[in-house]
Amino acid sequence: MIRHVVVFSFKEGVSESDRQAVLDELAELPAHYPAMQRFAIGENISRRDSSFTHAFSVEFQSEAELVAYLDSERHETFIAERFRPRIEQRAIVSFEG
Repeated sequence: MIRHVVVFSFKEGVSESDRQAVLDELAELPAHYPAMQRFAIGENISRRDSSFTHAFSVEFQSEAELVAYLDSERHETFIAERFRPRIEQRAIVSFEG
């Protein structure tokens, strides 16, 4: 099993409606990729570290399924056109577990 984790913060000045639209689009991704399992997304509630405001995680049965998702046209378009232009910082980790 591969767990894919993304933590991120929006750029200053991104409207609440734009933020919500990005979060909604992220939440819709599993409907388009049946290999995505146990998808969860939320706002950071940590009292110890507020470096990032949001996070999501998802599991894939294999690295090949993760790569297929990452390389898909829908994912690449969303990242290039909707996500990156609105995100100040992000960190991505994928690991076997």
